[in-house]
Order: sequence, then structure tokens, then C-alpha cells
Amino acid sequence: MTVSIFHIGLPLDHPSIPAEERPKIAKRLSDLQERMTRAGYKYEIIHASPETGLDGFKHQLRTQPPDGVLIGGAVAGDPAMSYFMEQIIDATHEVAPEAKIMFYNHSVDVRVIVERWFGPKSDPALRTGRNPGHNT
Repeated sequence: MTVSIFHIGLPLDHPSIPAEERPKIAKRLSDLQERMTRAGYKYEIIHASPETGLDGFKHQLRTQPPDGVLIGGAVAGDPAMSYFMEQIIDATHEVAPEAKIMFYNHSVDVRVIVERWFGPKSDPALRTGRNPGHNT
């Protein structure tokens, strides 16, 4: 059975994301989605913000309940977004209570975070433990 992950984060045009960083972030997210799909996950990136609310996210949770929700680094790593992060957690518990909730802080590869909860996939060559999208 394919593990389904919703990666929720801020839209790239959100004021807290510098305009000059947006193309790099878009590429990193696209590469991440491709890597996770290639690794055998159903990996969907969803955008939401405190300004737009979580109705769309809740609808997706209801119609396609995921195995896990990964809260992206722009939310999980920003203390100013802590209330919004709590809203994401509450929405997930309310609508998809079986889903695991994970947090991404850019220091560890997303696949490593997901595999902590769901176990390793078959290709260990893709699991290095470091984040290929960053120079860390």
C-alpha cells in the first residue's frame, strides 16, 4: 500500500517569503515531490496561509485522508507562525485523526522524517540522512 503524505506550507507569494527566494523554493519543492514520488510515496504539496485559512486543506483531508501531514519549514521553523501551525495540527486531528503529524525544519531530509514514522522504502541509496536541497 502506498503511503500518502500531505506537505502543507505557505504559498510562495506569501509576504514572509522573500521574492528573490521564491524561484529556488519552487524548484526545491518540485524536486522534493519528484524524489518522494519516485521513492514510492503519494506526496502532495498543499499551500495555505493564516490569511487564506485552512478550508481547502480540510477539504483535502476529508476527501483524500493521508497517512501523514508534514508541516513545512516556513511554518514549523518560524515562531511567528506558531499559531497557524497549531491550527494545522488541530485541523488534522479533527478531520484526519489517524494521520501522523511531522515537522520539517530544513536540517534533515524529508524522506528521513517520513521514514521515521512509516519505515524505510526499498531504495537505501536515496536515503543519505542529509538534506540534498541544502548545503548543511
